[in-house]
Amino acid sequence: MQDTASLKLPATTIDELPLSLQKIAHALEKDRYLKPADMRRIVLEAQVQVDDLLPWSDFDHPVTDSYGRRLIYQGDNFEIMTMSWAPGDFSTIHDHGYTQWGCVQVFGPAEHATFRMDDQSITTLARWQMKPGEAIGVHHDLLHQMGNATDEHFLTLHVYGEPEDIDNVTGDARILDLEHQEIQLVDGGVFFALPEESIKKTLPAPPADFPTRLRHLTELARRLHKMDQAGQNDTGRSALDVLQLIEAPSQQESLLSCLRSHTDDHGHHTSSVFWRNLIWELKEAAKLQNTIARQEQASDNFHRYAELYDAVIGQPCLDDFMSNYLRFVDKKYRKWQDATVLSLGVGTGLTEQFLQDELGVRKENIYGIDISAAMVEVARRRLRADQGDILTLDPEVQTWDIAYSGLNVFHYLPFEHLNEAISRTAAVINPGGLFVGDFITPDHIRWYPNVLISEDEQIISLRTPRLIEENGRMFQESEIINIDFRDGRMGVSYAGKHKRFLPPLHRIRMAFEQHFADVTLYDAFSLQPIPEWADSCPSTRYVVVAR
Repeated sequence: MQDTASLKLPATTIDELPLSLQKIAHALEKDRYLKPADMRRIVLEAQVQVDDLLPWSDFDHPVTDSYGRRLIYQGDNFEIMTMSWAPGDFSTIHDHGYTQWGCVQVFGPAEHATFRMDDQSITTLARWQMKPGEAIGVHHDLLHQMGNATDEHFLTLHVYGEPEDIDNVTGDARILDLEHQEIQLVDGGVFFALPEESIKKTLPAPPADFPTRLRHLTELARRLHKMDQAGQNDTGRSALDVLQLIEAPSQQESLLSCLRSHTDDHGHHTSSVFWRNLIWELKEAAKLQNTIARQEQASDNFHRYAELYDAVIGQPCLDDFMSNYLRFVDKKYRKWQDATVLSLGVGTGLTEQFLQDELGVRKENIYGIDISAAMVEVARRRLRADQGDILTLDPEVQTWDIAYSGLNVFHYLPFEHLNEAISRTAAVINPGGLFVGDFITPDHIRWYPNVLISEDEQIISLRTPRLIEENGRMFQESEIINIDFRDGRMGVSYAGKHKRFLPPLHRIRMAFEQHFADVTLYDAFSLQPIPEWADSCPSTRYVVVAR
């Protein structure tokens, strides 16, 4: 390779280029009539290395620039450039002006997104992380965005051309300004928050859908935040100004409308592509809020979730099926009213409040434990509760008439301790007493909704479940994002991934039969007994009543 360590300015002759780039330039001088696929092949065959691009790297670009941009060589009808991506650098959504054929090759884990614009809307087609060395063909119709969402620094190679001689192949590039619903025509870098003098012309643009506009505002806010921190923000607006747009009350109807268009009557999404994009952009918005608004980062994933839990989980489940099976137990097995009750995994205490208000359990006779300190903090408004673990239950401390476990608490336990948890639970129940708890079937994912909305539509919980296998055992992992509009703004919180062990029904039955004299499983909705041979039940939820 030719020594180009001293080069910073564009090469004036092809011979000044590294050999790999010479190959590309010579190929383009021989053939002007190419397709993006041809250009991609030429770039890949040239076997460009990172070292070939380093003389033109610009990682210390001004903070006002969204990335580093240097011209390596300009032919009569093509340009060879390199872009330098520091952590957090992102381009706007853009096209490539007059470009008819081109190629982008990445030399790091670049994030890449493509978009569609028609007369009615702008939508995200896909967003993914590219692999180092990967190359994509480019043409004038391609609307895309590139960026660096990692902690690494990397370069990308860009080659753009068209059949006729031209001074600026990427001139008249379109930038989509989704905040103002306009198209900006520019001749230089496709940067966020460009000064007016860098914008040749503006044109009206169609509206962007919720996830696409959200991501534009998120990256705009991040760039302004960098300018704010560097003391180099001359745009007349701050990151907090844009954050207010992201959190605006109008976002509620925009998000709800988007969800209505892409979910069915059961809360299941109808487009996996849309869903993946939506979740991706909301996670980025949550990160932004934590960065700029300096929201408290709690070590307990349930910290913010506890505040929302009743509206989207607790109350709907209590209304749909839990109150019915609790009344069923009261009528068929024994009265709750005269029992002492231990609640395992008490959560917010909503169901335990129902036991007190509707089934007559005295407040002094009910006690709850939960592994989440945040949940216990909420539960203490309703009953006596402490942070505790089922695996530390001790009959020498106290025993109870009924041990109760709602909303599949046992599934969250480490799978290797399931039998021990059942044994310890049995040990703290008085002779003749009961265990009552609900569980989920191994096929619960067929019911599990992607969207849960509170009755007043102030809280929206989005869930992405998947089945995973680990050493022959099945788990349901659910990734959860909560959106809260209760204080007049859109607050996005990422609740993380929660994994639940999915043992077969017969294993649960057998585990309880080892410690209880009489064990019956009921469908949690119909309350019909589940036969011993059954692998599932219609509702995918079932209740264990063990005496």
